[in-house]
Amino acid sequence: MKSVMKYYFEKDISRVCLTTDTWTSLQRISYMVLTAHWVDDEWRLQKRIINFYSISAHRGESRGQAIEKCLRDWGIERVFTITVDNPSDNSVAIEYLRKKLNHRNASVANGKFIHMRCVAHILHLIVQYGIKDASMSVDRVRDAVRYIRASPSRLTKFNQREKEEMIDSKAQLCLDVPTRWNSTYMMLKVAEKYERAFESYVRDDHNFFLDLTTGDGVLTFDDWEIVRRVIKVLEPFYHLTLKVSGFLHVTFHSLFEVLTDVHCLFYGW
Repeated sequence: MKSVMKYYFEKDISRVCLTTDTWTSLQRISYMVLTAHWVDDEWRLQKRIINFYSISAHRGESRGQAIEKCLRDWGIERVFTITVDNPSDNSVAIEYLRKKLNHRNASVANGKFIHMRCVAHILHLIVQYGIKDASMSVDRVRDAVRYIRASPSRLTKFNQREKEEMIDSKAQLCLDVPTRWNSTYMMLKVAEKYERAFESYVRDDHNFFLDLTTGDGVLTFDDWEIVRRVIKVLEPFYHLTLKVSGFLHVTFHSLFEVLTDVHCLFYGW
């Protein structure tokens, strides 16, 4: 498969666009993924992960060198854009690659358009900043969900409270990844449906009460009101993020629409 793709890349095809991201494991090992996007001979959008490997550091030049090595390995010369998140290290990596591609006359307009900033990540930063004031209430929901999900017996008891309170929902409690606000949105959206079940559980389970009071505190009526407001704020951003996160179709053309929607949201508030 790789030999076929290398042959395809080495042909005079349309330019390749790249996306890249980094991730650090629980063992503190840094990894980087590099994905190639292009339009094939039949005008179909193609997407392939061309490398996933550990890197020595998140430093910009190290990332740039790792991407350059991967491009050489795949025989990719005709790069149009590289889409990255917004940390400054990425700017250093892109500048390194811009110089290398310009040196080989492999860029468009001297690499003027090569650095693309991820719109989904920009939305992520907006939301993370915006929900700071609600962090205590969000933390309390997270603690409550974590406690109940920690054992099958607790989940069983919680499901009993759900039936007693006649809550009509099949959604499963889910924990978020604090650095991914969309998962926080889903956690809050599901948890809010079970507000009465949480209240019943904390009244009947002293261990649950103690666990919450030794942490960020027991969920109050005001917390649930804040959670409902946070859900209302996050919902449009969640759908906007989905709009710009498609991988089976091009999303760049929707950028202006997304920016307009965000402007209207802020103006309306």
